[in-house]
Amino acid sequence: MKQPFRSSFRRKLTAAFLAVGVVPLLICVVLMLNVFQLFLARSTEDAAATQLAAVTEDMGGLLSSCEDVMRQLGRHDRILRALNGAGQNSQTVYSALYAAASPLLREADFSLYDARGCLLYTTATASAKADLSTTWGLLAAAGGTSGVVYRNVSSGGTAAGCMQAARAVRSGGHLAGYVVVSLNSGHFRRLLEGKYGAGSDVIILDAFWDEVYATPTLQNEALAATLRQRLLAGQELAGDGENVLYHVVREEVSGFYVVLRQPKPVADWVMRLLYLITTLSILLCLGLCLAVSMAFSRQVFRPIRSLNSAMAAVEGGDLDVRVEVTGTDELSQLAGRFNRMTERLKTNLTDSIRQQQELGDAQIRMMQAQLNPHFLYNTLDTLKWMGKIHRIPEVATISADLADILRRSISAGEFVRLEDELHLLERYVEIQKIRFAGKFEFRTEVDDSLLDVLLPKLMLQPLVENAIIHGFEDGVPGEITVSAACAGDELFLTVEDNGCGMPPESLRRFREQTAPTDRHLGLYNVDAILRLHYGADHGLKFLPPSGGRGTRIRIAIPITRQGGTAS
Repeated sequence: MKQPFRSSFRRKLTAAFLAVGVVPLLICVVLMLNVFQLFLARSTEDAAATQLAAVTEDMGGLLSSCEDVMRQLGRHDRILRALNGAGQNSQTVYSALYAAASPLLREADFSLYDARGCLLYTTATASAKADLSTTWGLLAAAGGTSGVVYRNVSSGGTAAGCMQAARAVRSGGHLAGYVVVSLNSGHFRRLLEGKYGAGSDVIILDAFWDEVYATPTLQNEALAATLRQRLLAGQELAGDGENVLYHVVREEVSGFYVVLRQPKPVADWVMRLLYLITTLSILLCLGLCLAVSMAFSRQVFRPIRSLNSAMAAVEGGDLDVRVEVTGTDELSQLAGRFNRMTERLKTNLTDSIRQQQELGDAQIRMMQAQLNPHFLYNTLDTLKWMGKIHRIPEVATISADLADILRRSISAGEFVRLEDELHLLERYVEIQKIRFAGKFEFRTEVDDSLLDVLLPKLMLQPLVENAIIHGFEDGVPGEITVSAACAGDELFLTVEDNGCGMPPESLRRFREQTAPTDRHLGLYNVDAILRLHYGADHGLKFLPPSGGRGTRIRIAIPITRQGGTAS
């Protein structure tokens, strides 16, 4: 009879060990591998973006500077006269050309062509000199626009270089000639030097993805044609089996594309090796879990664990916990005794709580019996009329206010509307203004929509009293402000004064929940009531005063309106 039970328990325990030991490991390993790949990919993308930004920024800056020089040459009087065929000294024209292009002589070559496309002057070497056609190509496109035209000339069979830009020069409404800028491989090499990382390569493509320039390691690969073919086919730029990544960005000035080729941060064979190691580790863990589960799957393990868990729950205050009794052995008897013990403990605790409640109710009734509120009402009413008869309005006011405060303080119910609490507070302040004439001013800032929010009664009066009694001990008159605001589902009540402020020692004792003193007993009582009703995180909060002087106390309570509805 025992063997099937033990075998069933063993299977359950084995499954639990597998779930606890293998599944978290599998999840963690997969997550770690994915995070590792994601981190490497993100790092690679960031590095590529930085390198491409440096390349395009420098390339765009160079081309913009070249355009500035082209515009300057197109407006130069000597050059205009030379292009128009007026007899000019060649040395003078060259001086003007070199003077304008001097900042960029190492970065590009500048040439002047007449309206027929004949080369007149250039800063390039003799091998780079050649006439250009005005019926097609670069000069034809430049003649039809007022801006700068860029063309790829690396595959055109000329010696001009990799890329040319041309701008038409007009004088008196007719075409006088052209200013042409040429960039060869040497210029691009100097431009890109140090802009991309080791192991990476850069290729510059025109709008049709023809190669303009490629770093030396890519010049014999015909990479532009391969990339264009993959692009037109809608494929990834990196082919299958290639351990490289491609990043493309468009340079805005010329409209050409800059492609950065980077090696993958981790080769495919390395990732396959990592996955193989991960699989072997999981299999090893699976075997260990099976061995451990078989070693610990004993009949005694389950009842002991259940009893230990139940005792921990009782230690935490849960007296409803019970241990399942599955047999008649010593452990089962121990479980039964534990259940009976918790049942008796719960009964005794319930009786003790009931007795404490009855004792508290009796004490309250005894105190209420000792104080007849009707006698106090009548006495205060008599004082009020005596003050009016003898023309002492202060006595009448104090008596009426005190009667109202007393009636509301001992009335039934722990919660009152914010409107009633403010009314009681105004009564109290009216008494204190008579007592401390000219010592303080009082004002409230409460929106009408918050007046029906419920809160424990007599929450604000002790805070205002603390401000009146202790806030102006230095004799300097001040102001007390009570404000209310809501944020989300909480109401924030703030009592602030601009008096001398709470002593640091008293503030420290309050924040450390040190035993209360008679000096600030009201604050401790309000804080205790708030924590009992709303939890430990809803006590009094001391905030920096708005004007830098005084005390600022805030109460935060959940918004509950009259009738039990919560906002």
